[in-house]
Amino acid sequence: MATTLPSSSSIVTLGDLGDELGAFVRHLRAGNISPATIYAYSGAVVSLGRFLTEHEYPTDMRAIRREHVEEWINGLLETYKAATAHQRFRGAQRFFHWYAAMDDTETFRSPMAKMRPPRLPEYQPEVLTLEQIRKLLAVCSGKSFEDRRDELLIRIFFDTGARRGEVAELRWHPTDHADRDIDLPTGRVRLFGKGRRERYAFLSDTTLDALDRYLRARRLHPHSESEWLWLGRKGRLTDSGIGQALHDLGLRAGVPVHPHTLRHSWRHHVASKGMSREDMMTLGGWRSDAMLRRYASTTANARALDAARAISLGNDL
Repeated sequence: MATTLPSSSSIVTLGDLGDELGAFVRHLRAGNISPATIYAYSGAVVSLGRFLTEHEYPTDMRAIRREHVEEWINGLLETYKAATAHQRFRGAQRFFHWYAAMDDTETFRSPMAKMRPPRLPEYQPEVLTLEQIRKLLAVCSGKSFEDRRDELLIRIFFDTGARRGEVAELRWHPTDHADRDIDLPTGRVRLFGKGRRERYAFLSDTTLDALDRYLRARRLHPHSESEWLWLGRKGRLTDSGIGQALHDLGLRAGVPVHPHTLRHSWRHHVASKGMSREDMMTLGGWRSDAMLRRYASTTANARALDAARAISLGNDL
């Protein structure tokens, strides 16, 4: 995903916080950190730098104090959602941690040492029911190229729980099988997640059937020679184009939908069918179960109600 990174010149400082931002970004790039994460981390440093200069606080790395950072975070909480303040806290914390590791004198102490991030409200992920997903599929059940593409998009998102960027990066070279991320005989799809970590997911028979229909339509597309699986009117359908296609589809179906909504829905429905947490982490591309727990917190009650309904203990009386 292409992003425009904040530049160190956007922080007008007399100290070296702005100077160090460029080195920090290069360090993250060398570590193969995703562009979106680099943008978020560096944007947090830009935000802090602007706050310090606007309040005439010191910007020298060794002169920034905890109380300066706390005032910055409190200001963010008054202006933005807690999630935004939390994200910027994490970005600045990562920056100071990196600087401490780079300090050859070993005398630098992060002003954020022992600080805790702002508390996040309980996450409320939206989950689509199977009936809602059927409504989405119903409005793209025609034979046009867009219908067949959009049906496949819905099915792949729901079948794999993949992120939008992962789905957008799928390749289907028209002649070179080595440049195809989907293996039709086995139903395996190769995904590249954060940090370009490779993993595989499985496509059901109905999704593979929809893929066959889309590929037949794709062969007649003016840009069929593209190496990318998803095509729009002007060529490759990017991740933002995929988001717009799903948004338009949701408006037609009366079911607001976003790629991440389908990811939440996948996690909920596979858990309802008994998939283990370990398997969900592997297939969903999570390295920590912290985010998985956040997803599960509000959907667990729905699954518990379904379990209670199936048992209907009172009927035993």
